[in-house]
Amino acid sequence: MKKILTIIPIILMIASSALAGKTTFYTLDNGMQVILKENHASPLISSVVVVRAGSKYESDANNGFTHLLEHMLFNGTETKTREDINEGIKDFGGYINAFTRQEMTGYLIVMPREFIEQGLDIQSDQLFGSILPAEEFPKERDIVVEEIKKDNDVESGVAGDYFTSVKFKGTPYARPVIGYESTIRTVTRDEVMSYYKEHYVPNNMTAFITGDFETAEMKKLVDRFYGSRPKGKLPRLEKFNISPPYGTEVHIKNYPSKVTYVDISLPGPLYSEKEYFAYDVLTQYLNSSSSPLSKALTDGENPLASDVSAGLDVQSEFTLLNISIRANDPGDIEKIVRTAIDVLGDLPGIKFTADDIRRVVVPNKVYEIKLEEKLHYYGIMKAAVLATCGYDFLAEYVDNLSKVTSSDVQKAAKKYFSKPKYVACALAPEPEVQE
Repeated sequence: MKKILTIIPIILMIASSALAGKTTFYTLDNGMQVILKENHASPLISSVVVVRAGSKYESDANNGFTHLLEHMLFNGTETKTREDINEGIKDFGGYINAFTRQEMTGYLIVMPREFIEQGLDIQSDQLFGSILPAEEFPKERDIVVEEIKKDNDVESGVAGDYFTSVKFKGTPYARPVIGYESTIRTVTRDEVMSYYKEHYVPNNMTAFITGDFETAEMKKLVDRFYGSRPKGKLPRLEKFNISPPYGTEVHIKNYPSKVTYVDISLPGPLYSEKEYFAYDVLTQYLNSSSSPLSKALTDGENPLASDVSAGLDVQSEFTLLNISIRANDPGDIEKIVRTAIDVLGDLPGIKFTADDIRRVVVPNKVYEIKLEEKLHYYGIMKAAVLATCGYDFLAEYVDNLSKVTSSDVQKAAKKYFSKPKYVACALAPEPEVQE
């Protein structure tokens, strides 16, 4: 088995070098960052433009503007109609979409290589030349309101919103990305237009273009469609402090749900700190179904939980390890939290081996290779990392993960889990009324 594990990374290195093309990172004169990544596996090109605009950059008064604006940018520009944007991309065999998060908004097109010029023309005009047609505004506002109502009917979404409101109370991260119905119903087109002009400037964006192209020719197209756009004044982000209510109390909200959701969050190192990658290895180790955390909660004749997962929430201001648990019995919430924290507290005593680390690193290498071939998803999956951590972090992620040693993991475990501090929350079914 050890021989097989030794051979796998070598095979992956060969496969990766064969598939990965030239990557170029540069900045246009107007401040827009550009990443060009050649990938000649299929005759397609994907362009994702990341805008640093999201609920993080809003206020309580305009919460939801970013997501509503994303909808509006598909409705027409000074030179193109709604049909020109949406059906125009499809007429060339392409795909167009967008997505909004706390820290960014992403705009995606995937085009056959022979029609990328038409695709970039539409995408750049959508980003910089939209007119937010007044006649379309009420319709899009109603669509967003319906989305809010649907989200409020999804138990897991309600749980996530509650956990976020507890952990990030008083900060921009406590706001829902989609906003509130009361705000969306009363917002005016002029207010959204003002937000658009403030945030949608090239020096607040990163373009990530990957696919079947030659870099020299793509640079000309990028300069033509994006380089001519004037630099703007960057929007100001209000200063705030992230201070989750760490302690032993479990914050519980009763809700008419069928499932009991438990969330435990612990602080980790910033992505720029030296311990980050060792902490990341620990997180992925905990996320395994064979980890001591999963076994403690899901094994046995009467398991406490049906599902356990662990992942990192990485932002420029903080890193949180989030452990998500589906409990089998709402009466076990306190026991689940105690059990999980006990397991984490035991991590410094585990002797992590090179094989333990390899079991984390190798799947990451495989994932990267597979993801590169999915042009519809590659940019979407990398957009938030670009907005938060930047291109260097993205480009060097797997290499840095590969450099983690057993000693690094041991030190990180000792530093962060010897006496783990945490915030625990739960969304539980409403107690049955006794007649």
